[in-house]
Amino acid sequence: MSGRDAKPRPPTALGRALKIYRDQHKFTQEQLAALLDEDTRQIRRWENAETQLTDTRELKRIADRLGIPYKDLGIATSIYAPIRLDEIDTKVDRIWNLVDKAHVDEAYAVAENLILEASQHTGTSDILALRTLARMYHATAHAASLSLKTEEVGHILYYYQQMEYFAQQLKDDTLINISLAYQGDMLRRKGDIANAIHYLERARDTTPLADKAAQGNALQLLARTYMQGYKLENFDRTIKEAEDLARSIDQQNNSVRQFNLGYVFEEYAKSFCRLGKTQRALDYIDQAEKYRNPTKSSEILMKVARAEILVREGDVRNATPLAIQAATYSREHGHNRRLERIYAIKRYMYQQVTKYSKAEWELNEALEGPNEY
Repeated sequence: MSGRDAKPRPPTALGRALKIYRDQHKFTQEQLAALLDEDTRQIRRWENAETQLTDTRELKRIADRLGIPYKDLGIATSIYAPIRLDEIDTKVDRIWNLVDKAHVDEAYAVAENLILEASQHTGTSDILALRTLARMYHATAHAASLSLKTEEVGHILYYYQQMEYFAQQLKDDTLINISLAYQGDMLRRKGDIANAIHYLERARDTTPLADKAAQGNALQLLARTYMQGYKLENFDRTIKEAEDLARSIDQQNNSVRQFNLGYVFEEYAKSFCRLGKTQRALDYIDQAEKYRNPTKSSEILMKVARAEILVREGDVRNATPLAIQAATYSREHGHNRRLERIYAIKRYMYQQVTKYSKAEWELNEALEGPNEY
């Protein structure tokens, strides 16, 4: 039989899922291959049903990487064992590792599938399981906060509320503090300043046994919210308290992970930039660079923060390359929170261009006389 007469092979569950994923995310086969650490030819073979993948572990790896439910790849729940607590811990560590690399889309995909896998443990009263689940929801919420846009904050709040639920059962002040503080920060992000302050002050005032990293992180987030609400005296006092706590902890290994002197100094820089004090902001971003964690995520954060300051100082020539580098990496890896900050830089630049264009037009009329039509 000639090739022309051969019947097309029926699509496999994997091939169908890969095509759907590429259509939804506007990925080429080359981009999908890079995400899955596969050869482009292998992606083509799977999509065209030229070869089948039957290794359940490999199918689960692909599902985890893409955030696809296992059933969509033809994996029946009956053929794999329920996930163990140590396996949850391993995947939580993987989520944080991906966050450090700023591979946000992959981190959130792993986290979403982990939530589904761990569902059998959610009714437990076992202390070890409760702690593991609280850690899982912490990592998932953080990945979601970086991946999802501000209009999707409700999803992020749900994860932090779940973290709080397990933390309250444990009566663990550190975990309760973290969950309350980030619920407050998500409320701030969507503009609900009054409720944000309420949650953040609860984190500060009702968890006296929380460790120093959690307390300092809550104070930093509270200071951020005070600044957004223009409570400048409260900001000044609170950010200094956060700085003092940051100086007293392990800078790279603590309960929050996203709190250290580098983050506090970046908060100072961002806040002074907001107040128009760009030289002080630049001084603080230099300090932030000195103390930041050696991760890709913190590197991109510093590029965004410095670009924000330089643009407001009028140094567009030096700001633009930083913003472009940060935007390119953030777009490639689904870091929508950083992209929102870069879009704000773009809007500010557009406003300045519009302002100068209007001034130039008015000056031209004064020099040349009004145009007559």
